[in-house]
Amino acid sequence: MARLSTLLIQLLCTIAILHSISNVHSHINLVWPKPRRLSWPHPKAALLSPTFNIHSPIPHPHLSAAVRRFNRLILTERHRPILAPNAALTASSMHSLTLSVTNPSAPLAHGADESYTLTVPLGGAAALVAETPWGAMRGLETFSQLVWGDPPRAAAGVVVEDGPLFSHRGLMLDTSRNYYGVEDLLRLIKGLSENKLNVFHWHITDSHSFPLVVPSEPELAGKGAYAAEMVYTPADVRRVVEFGLEHGVRVIPEIDTPGDVLHSNLSRYFPTCTA
Repeated sequence: MARLSTLLIQLLCTIAILHSISNVHSHINLVWPKPRRLSWPHPKAALLSPTFNIHSPIPHPHLSAAVRRFNRLILTERHRPILAPNAALTASSMHSLTLSVTNPSAPLAHGADESYTLTVPLGGAAALVAETPWGAMRGLETFSQLVWGDPPRAAAGVVVEDGPLFSHRGLMLDTSRNYYGVEDLLRLIKGLSENKLNVFHWHITDSHSFPLVVPSEPELAGKGAYAAEMVYTPADVRRVVEFGLEHGVRVIPEIDTPGDVLHSNLSRYFPTCTA
């Protein structure tokens, strides 16, 4: 009986804690990764207008692709967080998000400025200000995370000031030892962007296989790939790189040749190349 009473007390305490958490105006679970500063003093939410639109006056090919992607995502995702914010609806709806980019020609290079400031008022038009297109993409990701529910609503009365702690934030994938199709690589890049990582280190070739098609040396992939269909053509590489730019992810290919690669079974076809 004493043990049962103890378990009952523990259960009641757990329920009380969960209930208190659900009623706290907490925004810690809204944005990932945690931004440098997020101010939401009076948690409210504004319904998105059915005609909600993201406006970007910058004719930047990669940022424009990101704007189209987020325009579609924000109105169709219907995200339902495990712990939805306890925010009352405002009287006004949110009809737009306007982007402002100071340096639209900045390349996606190591050390690029990815900072941004996102201001979401209680209704009307939200504003996203960034130094570069790449910072604007990070801000778009943050705004999309501030939208939830069906019909979709956005956290209102919010100011986010953010920028990365590390310039290089990436992941390395070895497609020599384990081949992954192009669609898998694109899905990986999408995941990197959603987590605000900015580098895809693509270890394309090594001694295990040579899946990269080199037009001037077709036998490298012809003899070195695991199978004829398990290769990356120049068009595939261009597609991966372009997709990365549209998601703010820099693709860094690593091609091991000739020494490190040719101590494998390729050495019989290229005997003059030795490590």
